[in-house]
This record gives sequence, structure tokens and C-alpha cells, in this order.
Amino acid sequence: MSKVVVDAECNACGATGVYHGFCEAKGEAVVCLGCDGTGRAKVYYVPFTVRRNRRGIKTVRRSRGGFLATGVGPTGGEVTYAQFKKGQMPCA
Repeated sequence: MSKVVVDAECNACGATGVYHGFCEAKGEAVVCLGCDGTGRAKVYYVPFTVRRNRRGIKTVRRSRGGFLATGVGPTGGEVTYAQFKKGQMPCA
């Protein structure tokens, strides 16, 4: 399947085309770097059809999800990759 391109509101400026932060004086803005002042961003994506396989994976676990307080790496229980592909999720 080919990529789809759509126009979306620029997340950086809220579709205004300008940015005002703590470095800009009151009443002053700068041209948004995310959209070059257009207020619009192009989003490129391939529509989802099916979850793909990943070679070399034997087990699946949950991620700790952070760096500072929780650390990094896997946590909780595990399921085999075959179980995961059938819809079973590892416990937290």
C-alpha cells in the first residue's frame, strides 16, 4: 500500500503560523519553524492493514516506559511471541 499525504494543523503553533514563547517580548511572535508560517503541516503515513511479524523475538514483556523514576527495560510477566501474535498481552 502506498503512502497517504494529508494536510493537518501544525502542532508546533496550533495552526497560527506564529510562535510566542518566553523569549519573545510581549506582543511579539516569530514565524513558526514547524510550518514556516503556513499553519499547516503535511502528514505522511501508510494506512494500517495488519500487524507485521518481527524476526528474532522469542518473548514479549511490558516496558517500564520511562527513564527518570522508573528506569528502563522490561518489567512484569512475559508471554511468548507466538502468544502475543494471537492477542495475549503480558501482565504488568
